[in-house]
Amino acid sequence: MKLQTTTSVIALLAGMTIAMPALAANAANNTTQLEELIVTAEKRTENVQTTPLSITAVSGATLAKDRVLTLEDIGHNMTGISFTANSPQANEINIRGVVNTRLTSPTADQSVSTFVDDVYVSRSGNLNSAFYDVSRVEVVRGPQGVLLGKNVAGGAVNIISNAPSFDQSGRVTVTGGNYDLRQTEGYLTGALTDTIAGRLSFQTINHSGYARDLLHNTDLENLNSIQGRVQLAYKPMDSDLRANLNVDYAKDSNDGVNRVGLKSPTLPAGPNIWSGTRSLIKTALGGSLNIRESFPVWPLFQGDLAPTPQGAKHETYDVIAKVEKDLMPNVRFTSITGYRDNRAFTMYDQTGLGPTNGFNFTAAQLAGVGSSLLFAEPVNFIEQVHQFSEEVRLTSTEPSSRLDWIVGAYYLHSQVHQFNRFWGESLVLPTLSGESHWDDHGHNQDVAVFAQIGYKITDTLKLEVGARYTTDKKGGTQQGIIVATGDKIHPADTAPLTPLTTNFSTGYDASWNKLTPQAILKWTPNDSMMVYGTVSEGFKGGGFQNDASNAFAAATPYNPETVTNYEAGYKGEFLDHSIRWNSAVFYMKYNNLQVQQTLASCLCNVISNAPGATIKGAETDVQYAPTTWFHAWASGSYVDGTYDTFVFNGVNNSGHLLQRTPKWQGAVGAEVTTDAGSWANALVGRLSYRWQGKMPWAPENTSWENAYGTLDGRITLTAPNKHWSISAFGKNLGDKVYRTNIIVFFNDEMSSFGAPRTYGIEVAAPF
Repeated sequence: MKLQTTTSVIALLAGMTIAMPALAANAANNTTQLEELIVTAEKRTENVQTTPLSITAVSGATLAKDRVLTLEDIGHNMTGISFTANSPQANEINIRGVVNTRLTSPTADQSVSTFVDDVYVSRSGNLNSAFYDVSRVEVVRGPQGVLLGKNVAGGAVNIISNAPSFDQSGRVTVTGGNYDLRQTEGYLTGALTDTIAGRLSFQTINHSGYARDLLHNTDLENLNSIQGRVQLAYKPMDSDLRANLNVDYAKDSNDGVNRVGLKSPTLPAGPNIWSGTRSLIKTALGGSLNIRESFPVWPLFQGDLAPTPQGAKHETYDVIAKVEKDLMPNVRFTSITGYRDNRAFTMYDQTGLGPTNGFNFTAAQLAGVGSSLLFAEPVNFIEQVHQFSEEVRLTSTEPSSRLDWIVGAYYLHSQVHQFNRFWGESLVLPTLSGESHWDDHGHNQDVAVFAQIGYKITDTLKLEVGARYTTDKKGGTQQGIIVATGDKIHPADTAPLTPLTTNFSTGYDASWNKLTPQAILKWTPNDSMMVYGTVSEGFKGGGFQNDASNAFAAATPYNPETVTNYEAGYKGEFLDHSIRWNSAVFYMKYNNLQVQQTLASCLCNVISNAPGATIKGAETDVQYAPTTWFHAWASGSYVDGTYDTFVFNGVNNSGHLLQRTPKWQGAVGAEVTTDAGSWANALVGRLSYRWQGKMPWAPENTSWENAYGTLDGRITLTAPNKHWSISAFGKNLGDKVYRTNIIVFFNDEMSSFGAPRTYGIEVAAPF
């Protein structure tokens, strides 16, 4: 959309801002029913309403009500953020058009980062487990190049666990639902000694598949997971020392993803290899084939006695130690040490259908539907990650001083071993037959120092300036191995399986340095209103291509990317604090954005840098809670992001919309509390609806996801003594079909789909 449209949106928000103070109430009469959340995005404990960032904080209680269990759920519940998934090892969060797409190499960073209890999660597939016993989730929009932890280019999601308490309490929740859902969750916390408190948390989730593998008669998109966390908090008497230790373990598995080739409605006419074959299969089955049924190929890797089934397994444990101590009056020392160990195994068929499909179609039948080139290329990713990080900082703590400051240092080191196996079976093309392996050992090091100073120019006006200097080093070795060139259909093929062209073994190494500044001007005219303006820059280091075609491609780095953000916003509460209204407008320059695309001609992935993009837009969020029994909310976002100049593989994408970025998003919802007979305030009903506008899947803007919306609901009955509650819930109540990923192969869109309608009953017993 052109600047004229953005200007009108900004003018509208500005006009509303000017009008609203007339409704403002005296802060002394604060009788708000709205939930007040404390966040730590700026490394201080602060109310989200006084934090000069575009940040959405959601409490653990609200997450539980909406059954927000994963990063994907967050992307499907909030505005200004979206989620796509290329594979079970690639969770892709998009904030304001800034997204990493299919960057899974051992040296790849995420454009939108994830933190767990303030510790950076370096791998996008390293957080497949579900949330449990969570205090809150903070979603920070825009680049954060100073304080957030790891330098962040596009934004971050920070998941904060509930902390141990010296007051004893506990809770057990049991859930059952369709697709054979069986879920348990609980915690127990309390004092172990006079100075040590503990907390034990757990969760298990099991459900059958949302889709079906008809070729092997097995489920797809099912889940079996178990998670546990042990925490200790040390708080000695007569001391300001505070120490916390978290040990977390998670293990999950499933029987693979569902991939379906759909005929593209927008690409020019041409071969429809998989959708055409599916049409033949549908006819053979009497017309009973749907999008949640596929025929994934299980590859027989050389040396194996049996094919490898589709599936994914993840096993992760992490240890986080946090120590705080006042070194001198009004100066606090903080240390956050994190270690993560992750092992992952993923096997999936990229097309969900190949020549070995259980149906013996003739060449004439395949040619009649454009499927003469039918092939399958399953891929197997085996990954092991060791990550260590350390952050230390000194923070001023004098509340009455006009001057406050933070200084610190950060260190991150990760080792990633990725062993990938590609296997191909093709009716015609020799480069799509055979087996190729890549053995990639990568190591990454990030060292940074940072500082921020804040000064109250007046009692209501404050200026904060800061900067971070980052040194990012990446290196390793990659080996490409031609294992076999032919398949059972054409055993005499001599061309290696794409994208590998020749055997190779090579080292790679590069480093980058960057200073990222930030300045924030914050005006707080009263206790009900805050207005801010900020200029900030974020940085993400470069990296190297995995599964490279040759040694030169493996040793050639792609460049770092940077985002510069100009933003203005306000946060206010009105009408005796019954209305909370937050809004922001932004203008961002995105330089050297890292884009990975699949070339249909060779089925190979190539990472390149688009020289630049311009992103502008607005976000707004309104909550209304006039009484204890009624709460309503609405939010919306507009993002206009376009490539400035971007030519890739002879295709000019300049001026195109940014991939996987919907221009418009909106959400509305309401919660009502009422009596149930003689039980006062015992019944709570909740409905929420989120809508996402049309978006392009790739920089070419030739394949699109149409606009769609999903409706969720929940009703809860709580006993008068609060000893138990029972809830009925539903997600995607309209059973809306939408896609979480596509890859274009020839003229088909290889599609993955979001979850169908799910519903169930939940029983909870606090004690």
